[in-house]
Amino acid sequence: MSSNQCPSCGSTNVYRESANVYRCGDCFDKLPSASLYDAPPPKVYGTNQKTETFSFTKYKYILIAIVVGWMFLGTIITTVFQWVQSNTSSIQEEETQEIAIDPNLNSVDIIPEGEFSLLGEFPDSIGNVYFVGKFTNQSETSLLMPKFTISLFSEDGSSLATCEGYGEKNLVVQNESVSYEVLCNQAPKFHHHEVSVTATSYVGDLSRPELTLTNINLKKVKNKGTILTGKIQNTGTSIANFTRIKCMLVGSNGKTIDYGTYTLEEEDFLPKATQNFSLELFRSKVVPDSFYCETDSVAKETN
Repeated sequence: MSSNQCPSCGSTNVYRESANVYRCGDCFDKLPSASLYDAPPPKVYGTNQKTETFSFTKYKYILIAIVVGWMFLGTIITTVFQWVQSNTSSIQEEETQEIAIDPNLNSVDIIPEGEFSLLGEFPDSIGNVYFVGKFTNQSETSLLMPKFTISLFSEDGSSLATCEGYGEKNLVVQNESVSYEVLCNQAPKFHHHEVSVTATSYVGDLSRPELTLTNINLKKVKNKGTILTGKIQNTGTSIANFTRIKCMLVGSNGKTIDYGTYTLEEEDFLPKATQNFSLELFRSKVVPDSFYCETDSVAKETN
């Protein structure tokens, strides 16, 4: 049988119905394509494919793009880091830069002349000691920010420690007194102590409120302590801010036996205003021989 004949009826009337289907024109049977051609059937691809080998040429542009991207990113990071370092260095240089002091200013550091009194010591339960006393300025100038130093000594005079603190008032005029409180943290056992003061001389106009303390009374509480009461009045023309009162009780030995501070609740203490105050002092059960009270505040700035 010819490869171009119908295997069913032998007819040569064969036509192509589609790309892969042939059919007999007489009996209309479907003819297999293999019967029409001597060549092997066309290759059919399934789901399994042969793994392709790696080709550097195929991926070289991708690799080049990645390398260029990393180089660009590294350049940006380096630039930012150098900028931050330069700014930090300039800030540190500005912070450590010395500020020249105007020689024409009427203020110099001095060791002021004056009298110390009422110095008492108050140890607490954790080894600290508070030194409280009074200093009267007998210098020819006013004192700005007086700083007090307590030096502790052993019995043979050897120095053990030094502690520093500031006066209750920032400005102390001539012949005015100021109280001070110095804390010695974890003070060593000492035999005696000494106190000294340094300050800056102040020559200029005084700008502080005028405050007056009156009607101060002491009331002894049996087996407890002492209650101190009084009145404070703003006798000036400026508004006082951050007004505080400090009082010290003095024993018969001339030393401070108790002390306390009272701060007005109202921020603005108006001119001509008067207010009562009260301090409860329970450190010592000894009847005080006298007392010392002072007050200070800051003048409110007005536009």
